Amino acid sequence: MGEGVLPRILIVDDSAPLRKSLRRCFECEPGWQVSGEATNGKEAIQKACELHPNIILLDLSMPEMNGLEAAKALKKLMPSVPLVMFTSFVTANLEREALACGICRVIVKSDPMGKLVGCVRSMVAEAA
Repeated sequence: MGEGVLPRILIVDDSAPLRKSLRRCFECEPGWQVSGEATNGKEAIQKACELHPNIILLDLSMPEMNGLEAAKALKKLMPSVPLVMFTSFVTANLEREALACGICRVIVKSDPMGKLVGCVRSMVAEAA
């Protein structure tokens, strides 16, 4: 992300209430901004190309194109943009598959929201 660059996050999830909640949570962080939202993987690719986020948060289970398929495409288009999977379904096998698709971290939706914010914060620190 570069020194002093604050996160511009693209939220990709088919649940409107969850996207709204994530947006509120991220925008409470000083300087953080949600650059856009998408409801499925195909829309995520389109929005990422338009908005140039520097972190993309992906759900796994979505209509049209799931998070793993979207991650593969996004990694080819934007190899330096960190991808975080935020999902209800986590198994060791899914985590391995996600990492193989270019996902940096997998966070479980049932974890406290602070864990997701902390994950993004650490990605910002790593990229600085």
